[in-house]
Amino acid sequence: MIRLFLKRAYSSKVWSFEEATAWQQGFNKKAIPKEHVTITFSRSSGPGGQNVNKVSTKVDMRLSLGKVHWLPDYAKERLRSFSHFHTNKQDELIITSDKTRSQAKNVQDCYDKLVTVIKQSVSVQKEADEATIAKIEAL
Repeated sequence: MIRLFLKRAYSSKVWSFEEATAWQQGFNKKAIPKEHVTITFSRSSGPGGQNVNKVSTKVDMRLSLGKVHWLPDYAKERLRSFSHFHTNKQDELIITSDKTRSQAKNVQDCYDKLVTVIKQSVSVQKEADEATIAKIEAL
């Protein structure tokens, strides 16, 4: 698994379905280097009543796509183009969460979102086998 990760670290070629699936299965929050992620906190507009005005629970997580050498180029381009997440002029993917009243839970929610969106960006559609192609041509 490590060899696959290191072999493809700087590749711009789209991975095969098998390579992408193997990488996705081994990828988790711990695989994201802490120096590539910036976390800031601010006051939330979410649930919490008067607590909202006192405690900074909203989490703003930024992943610097320029520093991310462990993702293939095609995945970085997909991350930049996802409509539900923003990228700024510094080429950072911005993910926010103010779902709960807890700062720690919001950080975890941001990491969960980040892992999910990275796995989606790496995914590759499985190529059709010959039998499926023959069925489509027959139509």
